[in-house]
Amino acid sequence: MLIASLKPRTMGGTTNTGLLAYALARAGHPVTCYDADESLQLSAWARDAGDFPCQVHEADTPAFAEVVYPEMDHERVNVVDAGHAENHPDIVDSVLEVADLAIVTLSPTQPDYERLTRPERGTPLAKVIRRSAALRGSGQPPTTVVLLNRCQAGAASPKKYANLLANGGKDGGDPTWTVLSTRIPRREAIASAVGFPCDKPERRAPYDALVTELVQLGHLLGGRG
Repeated sequence: MLIASLKPRTMGGTTNTGLLAYALARAGHPVTCYDADESLQLSAWARDAGDFPCQVHEADTPAFAEVVYPEMDHERVNVVDAGHAENHPDIVDSVLEVADLAIVTLSPTQPDYERLTRPERGTPLAKVIRRSAALRGSGQPPTTVVLLNRCQAGAASPKKYANLLANGGKDGGDPTWTVLSTRIPRREAIASAVGFPCDKPERRAPYDALVTELVQLGHLLGGRG
């Protein structure tokens, strides 16, 4: 299968991609990553961290669907770090053409919410995902979920923005999103993960919970236990 890790112009998307891959590998899933972000930050992390869980292929091309996807081992869980949709719309379009699941990383703040729903410039990510339906054999966009990131313990903001996303904004006129119950907490050990070894206890539990939820929702087959 192919999981696309997407984000508007927010922080932590590559961190979530890498630590999700690490959790998938711990759960027994064979994993391969693809770096479709022109910054190639995920590729650098895999090179610099001695315990990165899988190979990362550079794949920052608008021909992703035509060139990269056919060469994948589709028996594995393939995770794509797709970069900021505003900066790489042609690459994101090509990734969404073939993705089975899109995970949108979002911090529960007003600026990030507006970047997702009503950006000052660029196309709202909901529209980018919706328009991918025309490119897909099913005629439907990929299943999409939102992962709230950098959530402060005890803060009201995660619940507030989860409700806004699920209910189409304050007036119900915006697109609705499926918001995962898993929250990635605001922790220094997570925020500083990129480029460093993955194996810290603080980096395990939230991503193990993410994998468990994806399995429970039927988006992912169970691993080896």
